[in-house]
Amino acid sequence: MPKFQIRWRAKLLTAALLMVGVGMAEAASFTLPTAQRQVWSLGQALWRERVLIVRNPPAAYLQAMRRQDAELQVRDLRIVALLPPGDPRLTGPHTLMLTLLVDEGGKVGKQYGPATLIGKDGGVKAKYGVLPTLQTVNALIDTMPMRQQEQRVRGR
Repeated sequence: MPKFQIRWRAKLLTAALLMVGVGMAEAASFTLPTAQRQVWSLGQALWRERVLIVRNPPAAYLQAMRRQDAELQVRDLRIVALLPPGDPRLTGPHTLMLTLLVDEGGKVGKQYGPATLIGKDGGVKAKYGVLPTLQTVNALIDTMPMRQQEQRVRGR
């Protein structure tokens, strides 16, 4: 698909989400453990990374994100997968931009639905009713002013 079509669709999506109030709200901070009992907090990612929170994604979705780790790094996009305790997906291979967290009782996941994109500023940029493709998320990110500035400065 040509870049102008991707940008046009992302702008339409952004406009539609803003019309329903998404993009205005700030994400609720949370702290959860990894399978290795290390603590991860949404607050530690703010102003450094964008975060796509996904609730209980299939193993195939996590594998697809692992394969695209370099693309995630370019956009400072961290995928945070919220999984139930003892889930075998918690022991999958580690990558730089994929964080697997234990969401006891699914409390945090209920807040964020199937998927929520949070900007570096802590604002909710999009809520998805289904798990989005990386292409969909990237198209939206590429319309964000902060990302456009990063592209000018970094050249990528």
